[in-house]
Amino acid sequence: MKKLILVLTLFLAFNASAQVNYNEFITSGEHTSYYKVAVRETPVVSYPYLREADVKFSRRVIRCIDVRQKMNKQLEWPRQPLNRLLYEGMTAGLIVAYKTDSLLSTYNAEEFAQRGGQEVITFVSTDPDDPTIGFDSTYNEPYRYDNIKKYWIMEDWIFDFKHSVFKPRIIAIAPIFKPSYGGVEGTEQPLCWIKMDEIRSILANTEMFNRYNDAARLTFDDFFQMRIFDSYIVYESNVFDNYVNQFQEYENDAIGALLKSDEIKNDLFIFEHDLWQF
Repeated sequence: MKKLILVLTLFLAFNASAQVNYNEFITSGEHTSYYKVAVRETPVVSYPYLREADVKFSRRVIRCIDVRQKMNKQLEWPRQPLNRLLYEGMTAGLIVAYKTDSLLSTYNAEEFAQRGGQEVITFVSTDPDDPTIGFDSTYNEPYRYDNIKKYWIMEDWIFDFKHSVFKPRIIAIAPIFKPSYGGVEGTEQPLCWIKMDEIRSILANTEMFNRYNDAARLTFDDFFQMRIFDSYIVYESNVFDNYVNQFQEYENDAIGALLKSDEIKNDLFIFEHDLWQF
């Protein structure tokens, strides 16, 4: 009787293992030896409630994250790059793409699909005997998401009087691209703006590379909320609503603009330092 029970147990165990769907073991394009659910089931940790009366100081800044920097290389991990995640989501209409940093008007999926692309003119021959006879054909070549190497993040630095904290809250993110006009590249500009609150659920359930431990992969939401990135400031709220490089003294002075960025960063640090008594 015991032998029969043992045989049945082994038979059932074998059938159970044979019915395993190994496709569920694939995470970020790679097979794993166990079923990974930690990232897929990660909930979004919402911000604590903030009353206007508790905000004693606020400053809006925009930072630039360059994925070519060593600390930011995780953003272009080939198995799951951020530019592909965002671009495919916006092209499919799953992510709302806003036209400006006011976050009011939006692109629809068709408009965004043409955003960043360029018209290409090709000659189509109609005479097999004479290749010079034909006509010019124009088609729109879509933008390649892998050309995105920079991101702007718009954030508010807020002093919460009730909780006695001075912390930033990311409002929106913008992939940066260079438009092409007849083969000539223009100046850098946002491809669109995306509200961070609208994509946090996507970011929180998408894993990114962890250089220290493959068993403890981070999420894109961790990357931004824990601020594991290197950046420099390109905008601080001002009466002209200008970016740093739009001021006359910095238009042709990239080093001066970078020093101004460090000055803004240091001013925020000094403000926080002076809030407390030691």
